[in-house]
Amino acid sequence: MPVAPDIDDPEYWHQRAEEARQLAARMTDETVKQTMLMIAEDCDSFAARAVMRYFDKLFVRRVIGETKGS
Repeated sequence: MPVAPDIDDPEYWHQRAEEARQLAARMTDETVKQTMLMIAEDCDSFAARAVMRYFDKLFVRRVIGETKGS
């Protein structure tokens, strides 16, 4: 059984973006090529959001830890 991808891993999304760009480079239809490039941009956005979620969780843990220690 395949393992589900870690969607909170920015590298996962960067890899998907790169794959979409590679596919776009091979496309001859301009509409399809632009669609693939938009998908790549979306994947880059997902990567950025994954980083933000990581720092958000880190910040919350730190604040909760400081609150409990007080």
